[in-house]
Amino acid sequence: MMIFCNGEGFEVPADATLADALSIYLEGSETPASRGLAVACNGDVVPRSLWSQRPLTDGDRLDLFSAVAGG
Repeated sequence: MMIFCNGEGFEVPADATLADALSIYLEGSETPASRGLAVACNGDVVPRSLWSQRPLTDGDRLDLFSAVAGG
């Protein structure tokens, strides 16, 4: 199925979870590893503790946000 992450489409297996999709996306991306990331799925922030339990459906849109330290 097709998922969109930060506007970029990519394929994931039909039974993919949010954690699976992030693993696939980050493998081929310049985005830093999942440490320090927040993720929204279709506009709703998903707590890290639920990433492996959150199923995805075709066309879901993920937005990744990186924590930045400093002032």
